[in-house]
Amino acid sequence: MTTTMNTRTEGNFNYVPGSGIYCKDVVPQEDYAIAHAVFLDPPPVARAFDAIKAYLGSIGRPMAALCGSELRIPEALSFDGFGAFNDTWMALLDQYGLRAQGGAGPLGTTTRTNVAPEPGAGRPKEPVFFGFSYTVQGRRPGGRKTFVSSGAGELPGAGRESIIRLGDTSPDGMREKARWVMDSIVGRLPGLGVSVADVTTVNLYCVHPPESYLASEVLAPLGARAGLGVHWYYARPPILEVEFEADLKGTLHDTHL
Repeated sequence: MTTTMNTRTEGNFNYVPGSGIYCKDVVPQEDYAIAHAVFLDPPPVARAFDAIKAYLGSIGRPMAALCGSELRIPEALSFDGFGAFNDTWMALLDQYGLRAQGGAGPLGTTTRTNVAPEPGAGRPKEPVFFGFSYTVQGRRPGGRKTFVSSGAGELPGAGRESIIRLGDTSPDGMREKARWVMDSIVGRLPGLGVSVADVTTVNLYCVHPPESYLASEVLAPLGARAGLGVHWYYARPPILEVEFEADLKGTLHDTHL
């Protein structure tokens, strides 16, 4: 089943609408691919967009090519605090032309992962931009496709009551949380016209050691790509009491800035 997507013509990609804050997934248009970059010294969010614009300009790409955002915040937030953070975020997206008009209002056209590192794991003093994805001309070898997904936590609904196994960080509780998240993000891939064979990066964000469920709930759904392993970030999802987050990418290349 094909997922309905919107087109960001000037950025050379298609995206699955999510909200005014972010989109769910992005795939490039024909003859384009998604690349990824990480800031070794992540700049504050408010200044990062200018740095991203300058980098994209240096490689001949417009700001509209930005299609994925990875943020780090000082601590996990309440639902109200998360809402206030998102208001500021959307204002920045509008400032840089990174939203599109949708039927019910503006839509975010970049994916987003937003997590809070623990002390000793790169916790910032203020929200910072860790990395970003963008489109470039090119293709992956062997016909592999590229894509980027937003981070997903075990929160099917909009409120605290929808958190899976709320308050349960036992191995069994974490296993169920991880299963739901991985089923959600891996399950979206066929609708994008990609598969786990196109995955190049698997990121996990949690503070509870994942070894009891890593093989069965995280690696098993990846099939042959389980051999890539995972990047485990010792960080909390952005909303208090959400305990497990993950995202996937399939990229042409990675750059460290």
